[in-house]
Amino acid sequence: MKADVSSNRRGFSLLELIISMVMALVIMGSVVQVMIVQGRGYRKQREMVDTRDTSRQAAALLAWDLRQSVIGEAPFASLGANAVAIRSPRAVGTICAKHATLARYGVWKSAGTFLATDSDTAVVYAIGRDKWRKLKITAVGTPTAMEVPACAWPGARPPDIVVEFAVRFKTDTSWIRIGAPLRTFRRVEYGEYEANGRWWLGRRVGAAASYEQLTGPLLAPASNGLKFTYYDTLGFETVDPGAIGSVEFTLRTESYKKTNVGTNWTYQRDSLTTRVAVRR
Repeated sequence: MKADVSSNRRGFSLLELIISMVMALVIMGSVVQVMIVQGRGYRKQREMVDTRDTSRQAAALLAWDLRQSVIGEAPFASLGANAVAIRSPRAVGTICAKHATLARYGVWKSAGTFLATDSDTAVVYAIGRDKWRKLKITAVGTPTAMEVPACAWPGARPPDIVVEFAVRFKTDTSWIRIGAPLRTFRRVEYGEYEANGRWWLGRRVGAAASYEQLTGPLLAPASNGLKFTYYDTLGFETVDPGAIGSVEFTLRTESYKKTNVGTNWTYQRDSLTTRVAVRR
């Protein structure tokens, strides 16, 4: 006679099941805790990366504009501890043609925006004299409207645009040669402005009444989110626009979002200081 095999089988006891469940819960709790800590660390690191990128982007933009501004002559329109207004490059091109009687010049290979506002000036490179000379643009138009239909060199292609300069005497523009580089500059103010309870680096171009947002957020002006210091060529601080040899600026940035640090939720912060030697 065969024994009943099923009667000899044994399952888990209630105690064993309880111990297994407790161990599983402990392990799962540990895994969840590790994931929470890693998630917080990731969010903090992400916000720090965003904050540093903000600093670098703003510093690169300001440094480039400050270096180029001096070519436009009288580069610093106003100086402040938390804002600066400079002559910023806005357009470039090459002189390719001249009107028969008027101070109108065709511009080839142009880039940027040529305007004839009170805030705009231009410099043309004096070939043979190794210097840039400042002029004022009084009008901008098409080759047909300005009666400069073709560039002077072979191919006679139309200029991209035609500009007219203000003149009092013939010698004001008689030195301009075909092939001379042309640059235009416009007054641009960099500073902080507030929007939606945060502070941002903004730019005000020409006669614009409000700032356009460039990057941010920054610390508030009271905390020197954007701070400028001006030095002469000997390294001493100065407030004379004509004596500036370098500009130092500090950006103190904040993250877009708050992260949990311990029991507190706070913005991540970073700072970057750059000194720019302006061209002379």
